[in-house]
Amino acid sequence: MVRLKTLGVMQEGDYTFNTGAAEVMEFLSGELSVELPNQTEPLVIQGEATFEVPANSSFTLHVKTVATYCCAYAN
Repeated sequence: MVRLKTLGVMQEGDYTFNTGAAEVMEFLSGELSVELPNQTEPLVIQGEATFEVPANSSFTLHVKTVATYCCAYAN
């Protein structure tokens, strides 16, 4: 199965994303916290980390330092 992937860099700031398809987010660098659906506490990331986001949901990133990522979308 081939997955569509995007690579990117995020500047400091707060970002909310809505998903259509499920996503796997892999952060390669940076310092941020993530508010995920059905989670009571934010996920704190310093450096490398991976998390999944369900389809048809939203998540919010609070980026404290420039962060790099790879996002894979489910087909």
